[in-house]
Amino acid sequence: MTVAGGWLPATVCSVAKSGRLQMTAVDVMPSLDIKPKHTPLHRFLADPSPVVFDDPRYADRYFLYATEDGFDDWGSRSFRVYTSTDLVEWTDGGRILSLDDVPWGSEHAWAPCACEYQGRFYFYFVCEGQVGAAVSDSPYGPFRSTSSPIVAADDFPGYPIDPAVFRDDDGTDWLLWGNRIAYAAPLNDDHVTIDASRAFHWVPGDFREAIWIFKRQGMYYAGWSENDARDPEYCVKYATAPTLHGPWTEHGVLVEQNPSLGLLGTGHHGVIHIPSTDEWILSYHLFDSEYGTGYRREVAFAPLVFNADGTIRQVVPSDTWYRRSIAR
Repeated sequence: MTVAGGWLPATVCSVAKSGRLQMTAVDVMPSLDIKPKHTPLHRFLADPSPVVFDDPRYADRYFLYATEDGFDDWGSRSFRVYTSTDLVEWTDGGRILSLDDVPWGSEHAWAPCACEYQGRFYFYFVCEGQVGAAVSDSPYGPFRSTSSPIVAADDFPGYPIDPAVFRDDDGTDWLLWGNRIAYAAPLNDDHVTIDASRAFHWVPGDFREAIWIFKRQGMYYAGWSENDARDPEYCVKYATAPTLHGPWTEHGVLVEQNPSLGLLGTGHHGVIHIPSTDEWILSYHLFDSEYGTGYRREVAFAPLVFNADGTIRQVVPSDTWYRRSIAR
């Protein structure tokens, strides 16, 4: 039995969509056996996707969507949402989607993200090596899954995981994803399908996964993870470009392990922009050297510091929690 983020999973037997018997882990009570050491969220989480929504009902807090970690073989089967006003004190907003409610898949709930469009909220996630989409009237869910993946396993070459959404200045929302090959495709107005005719791809550096794009002062920034998520040398690198389609200039490491503190496997990042400022905050996950394998990962935050030429100073992982109030 493994411990997931300070909660002890019990096992429930049920019949899967395929008709086979399946074992489902459910959170039932706090556990004192293994606890995270380095994260203000006080539970094992990975693949963090932070967002500040424009909707004035929710614009006074950070939202975080992430993979529930602590399961062997990354076997989570549901998603939760977390909120904070300062990145240190966090509230668990509860379960927002279970794979029991996804009609096309039932295993490996990974790497979620969310965006807001015309008063509704859209949630993208990985299930069984495909990208799913779900819809809600609230960022707290519950989210309702579509009947099929938004990016299926055989739609494009490569392995469709790790979705993210980038909104360009013209208002177009681009869905990003990929393993080994990075993809981008504009979301249609329904935000649960993509315009595949405008999809494009590239392979930055030694790209493994977790492409994330943001734009600052007219420059596009793309970050991605290299190496395997269980590897201590899992890290984030980045590049810049004058357009979304490139050409991309690579600048090296954005964040990598800090062995002196036992902080390893620093990767799968996200970036938050504080509205009406030039402040940008990095989120990423790491694992402690004591835990090894990369199945007990923890989320960390750090400010991004930009040089005069637009490049970013390398982030050094630390045990100090970064606090930044969202109040403006």
